[in-house]
Amino acid sequence: MAQTASATVQIPVSSYIELKESIITNRKMLHAKYHSLAALNSRAAKEELSNFWVNNISNEFFNKWANTAWDFNGTTEQPGQGAIACGYFVTTILRDMDCKINRNKLAICASSQMMKALTATQKIKNLSYLSHQSFDEKIRQLGKGVYIIGLDFHTGFIVNDGIENWFIHSYYVKRVGVIKEKLIDSRALRSSKTKWMVSLTNDKDFLFKWLKG
Repeated sequence: MAQTASATVQIPVSSYIELKESIITNRKMLHAKYHSLAALNSRAAKEELSNFWVNNISNEFFNKWANTAWDFNGTTEQPGQGAIACGYFVTTILRDMDCKINRNKLAICASSQMMKALTATQKIKNLSYLSHQSFDEKIRQLGKGVYIIGLDFHTGFIVNDGIENWFIHSYYVKRVGVIKEKLIDSRALRSSKTKWMVSLTNDKDFLFKWLKG
């Protein structure tokens, strides 16, 4: 099927390098289509950008990183090689989504500081008061999208794919490493007393900054 400058390219990828290259290509095409902050107000923009982020975080990147080992000092940049800590997992994925960030600096700071740096105009949601079941229901209410969660001593991505809620993270217990689990089944989420969260895909300022590159 022929591609146009207004359509998101669907390029089959086999290597991690190809995946990152496809992200850059698509980001540039999406920027050409949604070239102003006001353009992000449309339903079409919201759906296309949300779908793009959800698919890449929950499927493309996770499929590459799945089962990569966890280590407290893990800083690998290559999925399946070495080990990666939870903060480095989040910031490496964001960098490879072509976000212009300082991977190392954000990875080692408190998750709340990382979230403020990424979504400066967004108020961080404190959902610590919710029961685990209510937290799952809250994510369903917030809708399809990609979120960053900060727990007691842990961080990762929450993804609502429109059907199920997922927690994607580099898990420290028994050094499990990178996993994707149903939110409702996550022991890490259930046991954490604190839950601080921001949305990436519902933040126009974050998305426009990303689009511009």
